[in-house]
Amino acid sequence: MINNLTNLKEFSVSEISLSIKKHIENEFTLVKVIGELGRISKPSSGHIYFDMKDERSSLSCVVWRNTLKDQEEFLEEGSEVIALGRITTFSGQSRYQLVVQDVFPSGAGSLMALFQKRKQTFLNEGLFDQSRKKPIPFLPEVIGVITSESGAVFQDILHRLKERFPRTVILWSVPVQGEESARRVAEAIVGFNSFEFQKQYKRPDLLIVARGGGSLEDLWGFNEEIVIRAVANSKIPIISAIGHETDTTLIDYVADKRAPTPTAAAEMAVPEKIQLSEQIKNLCQRLDRSIDTKIEWEKQKLSSFAKSINNVTLILSDFNQRFDILMIKFPNILLSYLQRKRENLFKLNLSTIEKNSLLKDIRFRKDGLVKIEKSINLLFKNVLDTKKNYLDNLYKIYSALSYKRTLARGYSIIRDKKMNLVTSKTSAIKAHELSIEFSEDTIEVEVKSNK
Repeated sequence: MINNLTNLKEFSVSEISLSIKKHIENEFTLVKVIGELGRISKPSSGHIYFDMKDERSSLSCVVWRNTLKDQEEFLEEGSEVIALGRITTFSGQSRYQLVVQDVFPSGAGSLMALFQKRKQTFLNEGLFDQSRKKPIPFLPEVIGVITSESGAVFQDILHRLKERFPRTVILWSVPVQGEESARRVAEAIVGFNSFEFQKQYKRPDLLIVARGGGSLEDLWGFNEEIVIRAVANSKIPIISAIGHETDTTLIDYVADKRAPTPTAAAEMAVPEKIQLSEQIKNLCQRLDRSIDTKIEWEKQKLSSFAKSINNVTLILSDFNQRFDILMIKFPNILLSYLQRKRENLFKLNLSTIEKNSLLKDIRFRKDGLVKIEKSINLLFKNVLDTKKNYLDNLYKIYSALSYKRTLARGYSIIRDKKMNLVTSKTSAIKAHELSIEFSEDTIEVEVKSNK
């Protein structure tokens, strides 16, 4: 018996530990374990140690520093979780343990409880406030779509955009469920907003984050904190279109607009081109009617000014007549004045008046007459200038309000043979022959109806 034992190969403790380690790690490459959380330890090193247990056994678990971030909130003693990781051994204590890569609550009830907890946290931070939401651009030039390129969602969005109003679309393909989904979606949002992205392409005016329907677990990536904060910090407006109308994720609360389906998101993103064309057509018709009304109003004002000009002519004619009467009477008045002065001279003793004194008086009187003549001429000139300026101002007003200025801006006036205005296609066809007045000339045309 002793001889048989002496033939066995000897192993060191380390060799045995290493052999067991290789065997276990090769056998359990990646496992998913469900259980209740027991003791949880978070030392200063940053690593997390905890136990998972059921009614019969306990399993030691470790989470290395920087492995889990958002999922740490799941780690509460007594809660049931699902841990994903690989089995390895710890030779220092001759025991095995689970190195955890991901952890999440077990069952829809646990996920919903976590959903409500996160929702309240973000609500308290104000991330869902209406005041934070950015307006959706009326007609974005470039639309960025964040979804999976292999699914039907992207094709549905493209098809609806093409039907309504084709736009430039840039796809940033991401996995829409699974471990990498949240991180990749957040990277896409940050990437679209980044300066480096603008150097290569024009930055989108609008982002659509979309995926098809699914269970709460399938859509869970859109409830992760990294996605919520990326949306909240986005400078580009975002429409969320996750799942069907009855599906709700936290991204729906923080997004600037929530669409019930990806197709509805495309409808929110752009207006309908045909409807816009009809609106423009209606506005043009209203503008035409407004212009016709304005022209008619100006014509009435011109008629009123024309009557005023006729009244001015009558007023001026009265002044002209008075002036003519004064000019006719002036010589007689002057002669009468001279006659009176002459009679006064005869009454004087002419013999005592020196000749030089008489001549001096005559020159003085003559100078007075010249001054009177100048005053009369100046008065006449002032009257004429005043009336001329008044007429010039009236003419300027008439010219400014003339319909000719409207014609000079590219409009025209259409009349029939009786010079009645033609304002519709029906009346133009009935008239048969039309006169079209432009700013520089008028032409005659014959209307031919296309039936």
